[in-house]
Amino acid sequence: MTEAESPSNPKTRLHLSLCLLLLTAGMLFFSALGRSPLMEPDEGRNAEVGREMMVTHDWITPHFNSFVVLDKPAVFFWMVAASLKTFGVSEWAARFPSALMGVATMLLVWFLGRRMFGDSSGLRAGLIFAASPLALVLAREVIFDMTLTFFVTLAMVAFWLAEENRYLAPWFEALMFAAMGVAVITKGFVGFLIPVISILIYQAARGRWRVWLRLRWGWGILIFLAVVLPWFIAVSLRNPDFPPYAIWNESLKRFATGSARRGGGILYYIPVFLAGFFPWSLFMLLAGWNRLRRWRELREEASRPILFLLCWATWVFVFFTLSHSKLPTYFLPAIVPLSILAARVWQDVGADGKKRAPDWLTAGFTLLLGLGVVVAAASHSWLYAWAEKRMGEKIQPQVLQLIQPSLLYAALILAVLGFLGRRMAARMRGRTAAIATFALATVVFPVMALRCYTPWRLYAESHSSRRLAQTILASPLRDAPIFGYYYFRNSLPFYLRRPEGLLSIHWGEMTSNYQVAHQAALRRAGDDRAGRGVLITVPEFLTLAKTSAQPILVITPNALVENLFENAKRIEPLWSEADFSVWEIPPAGASGTETPPGRVVPPFRPILSGGSSR
Repeated sequence: MTEAESPSNPKTRLHLSLCLLLLTAGMLFFSALGRSPLMEPDEGRNAEVGREMMVTHDWITPHFNSFVVLDKPAVFFWMVAASLKTFGVSEWAARFPSALMGVATMLLVWFLGRRMFGDSSGLRAGLIFAASPLALVLAREVIFDMTLTFFVTLAMVAFWLAEENRYLAPWFEALMFAAMGVAVITKGFVGFLIPVISILIYQAARGRWRVWLRLRWGWGILIFLAVVLPWFIAVSLRNPDFPPYAIWNESLKRFATGSARRGGGILYYIPVFLAGFFPWSLFMLLAGWNRLRRWRELREEASRPILFLLCWATWVFVFFTLSHSKLPTYFLPAIVPLSILAARVWQDVGADGKKRAPDWLTAGFTLLLGLGVVVAAASHSWLYAWAEKRMGEKIQPQVLQLIQPSLLYAALILAVLGFLGRRMAARMRGRTAAIATFALATVVFPVMALRCYTPWRLYAESHSSRRLAQTILASPLRDAPIFGYYYFRNSLPFYLRRPEGLLSIHWGEMTSNYQVAHQAALRRAGDDRAGRGVLITVPEFLTLAKTSAQPILVITPNALVENLFENAKRIEPLWSEADFSVWEIPPAGASGTETPPGRVVPPFRPILSGGSSR
């Protein structure tokens, strides 16, 4: 803590900071957490893996749709399963681990920012992280990235504490290696590579290579292996094909080739940074430009925290830019050091009570004002009409009609906040200016997101299987076997609480690379375990349709309805959505329509609109 910031009652300040952080996290991460349905495909798949782990009590081998899936390690699934066991099977319980890890990561950001730059910067850093778009979204979804980010952050914080104590406190190093171990069995070797190479770059930038050797690498690697190996050995003994798959397919091949089909150019993460860290990304770019001439100061001891954070954020950016597998969510670990850096930058606001705010602050709010005006104008221009036409291929009409007004109002909100911020920066001085402008910047994204919540929720409903499952469970056919026809709804098994069959050639519709490779190997070997009547081929499907004593439900993309009729011959329409429909194949011997179906449009019965969890 800096002398200038020393409060008369440090404990009171500490408690107030914690209360404000926890209150903010509660509102942003937990409010209406279970209201939206599980999205396709990732949320539905990950929640179902946790549910099946809870039901089967198999804590070693993850399963999805009753089949082994080893695309990702087990830690996150353990957390989801424990949450479902504790709170019941619901969207809220499935998302609770990510929200909890969001709170924990925010507290680590606060702690590290406080250690580096003082109480005020720590509080700002925690609030910046919580209100950043990428952190806010990923803390509310059933995916791995927030949990990975927590353990990577914990490793980096432990290293910083070890260095602060001149490597005389071995428990900090033990914590660092243990955290990296848990990160690895959360999402793979990236949990080791991000912290280790970030630290190596940091020491190299300081010109202190030998300090790197002061870490207790021998004991550290033993602790790391003690965390990683028990699960790795156990799952490998049960699934001998897992080690080569994990090391080659899910690590080296994914990084070095485009096999994951998630490619992107060298500039991929620039818009991710700008949008995922909005609006702080704008302020940081402007403030960084002002400091560019002082880059040599980074090697000074006083700038050691800034250099550490810059090396951390830069390595995350470079690592995933080099990777041939790219997703916006991968950038989340960089939001942690960026949040602390943004908080440090804000220390300049009001540092001298008599001077006006720095130019970068005024310019930043001016950019927000201009961006709001441009987006508002674009929402009623030919540009939006062009974008709407392209979006219409993937977004349902009832969602599309809400996007334009929501975009307009969100842009106007942005413009108003930018205008207010600019006036505050120009007229206020000292601590008042720092607090007012920071509070305004903090609410920018949450307020805009709140305005866009209704179209987002409708979009989520149209990209989830909750309504479909409610329709099936409310019908007389609730217990009938159900198959996807070259089509798979990943969240449907979670809502139905039973497997969903899939007719396919390679079974890639399940979005599991492991299952594709595993099924191919089993069928080549003529293994009886292949498919088990759930993953089937066309000949197996035709046999089932001709011999089944009960009706069969088939979900198919609307473009494949005629192909389904050519194979099954007898199909009856049940329900439809914009891009898929559900058909019934009557039991063997029952009469059914043998007329080719027309184009799949209403008036099929629409899928019921569903309720929500807590």
